[in-house]
Amino acid sequence: MIAPLSLSNLITVVLAVICLSTILPQARGNVVKIWRLAMPASLAMVEAIILLAAVYDADLATDAAWLAALLVGGVAGRTRGWALAMQVDQTSSLMRQRQSADGTIAASALVLLALTDFTSAALQEVWIDPGHLAAAAALFAGFLGSRALAMAVRTTRLPHHELHAA
Repeated sequence: MIAPLSLSNLITVVLAVICLSTILPQARGNVVKIWRLAMPASLAMVEAIILLAAVYDADLATDAAWLAALLVGGVAGRTRGWALAMQVDQTSSLMRQRQSADGTIAASALVLLALTDFTSAALQEVWIDPGHLAAAAALFAGFLGSRALAMAVRTTRLPHHELHAA
């Protein structure tokens, strides 16, 4: 069973699109403020929580799958965050990572998951089980969150480079 179309379905789509748009400057290798690392990760986590809350017939297995996906994504994101090449300007709180598609792929997957949830609710037809959608969103949210946290921790340890915001 699936819940009817509601504002939460629209909110997840909007959050996912904003998440994608806020991670694009990082992915392109642009200079960004360090605090901006948290924006896509926060939006992704809110989306994952909303999708979990929207599961109509939630049970312990659904919650366990969500948590397991969050942990697996977190481990992968931490690993990726420590491996990314980046430059940091500590005096201006700026950073630039090497161009990479991993964040864009994760954010794009969140957009697809949100659109799938929206379309399923609009048509009242389950395409993918809502519990599986929520778990997949948790996987990508965990990835983006741990990746951002690892990158933020690394900014305090990397040597200073003079960077200029565009």
